[in-house]
Amino acid sequence: MLRSIKKAFELVRRDDPETAITVHTIRMWCKEGKIKSLTAGNKVLVDVQSLMDYIAMKE
Repeated sequence: MLRSIKKAFELVRRDDPETAITVHTIRMWCKEGKIKSLTAGNKVLVDVQSLMDYIAMKE
């Protein structure tokens, strides 16, 4: 499932209202290749499953 960075952040926050992860953090993880994403024009689309897997791995 692909979502914009802001929408992906909202999904993370919905699951964990007190998360320390920010929109900027997700953006940096995309740039660093730590989570799967693709660029569509100026918009970055995040693979939400990849994001959730990465967060689970960090815990």
